[in-house]
Amino acid sequence: MQPHQDSQATPFFLTEEVKAEMIAAGYVFEPPPIACTLRLRDVLEGMSDAELALQPGEIADQERERRQGKQFSVG
Repeated sequence: MQPHQDSQATPFFLTEEVKAEMIAAGYVFEPPPIACTLRLRDVLEGMSDAELALQPGEIADQERERRQGKQFSVG
């Protein structure tokens, strides 16, 4: 098995047999990343102000600005 299969045209799927061989050879499998099903803006919108304050990035900055504008327009 090649360590890097970037040149493959079709996806590579592990069978249980291949996975068992790889584990026996010392390969450590890590859980896959969580699939993203929501937009980051939607996730940030659902956070409390305290949670949002800990988030870096331009989209988080935009959400903070949106909330500040909302506070001024309500009062």
